[in-house]
Amino acid sequence: MEPYIVTLTSKGQLTLPAPVRKELGLSKGNKLFLVLDSDEIRLKKIQGKSIPTFDEKSSFLELMGSFEGPQDLADSHDKYLGEL
Repeated sequence: MEPYIVTLTSKGQLTLPAPVRKELGLSKGNKLFLVLDSDEIRLKKIQGKSIPTFDEKSSFLELMGSFEGPQDLADSHDKYLGEL
């Protein structure tokens, strides 16, 4: 696939070119896994609810906070602690 140049908006957003979205089968609402590797950004399509696998370049700090936990965890924090 040929390289593309994309432009960041004032809100830090970018648009993936249509051929890239088509090749990966991406559509509105799909989630991507992002890893910062020196001066490169790597994106990986998340299949369903699967979490991308770790490899020798993965760092815990790079992955921390990449995925959401239970939707109500913050709202129900005290309730969950009371159940322990």
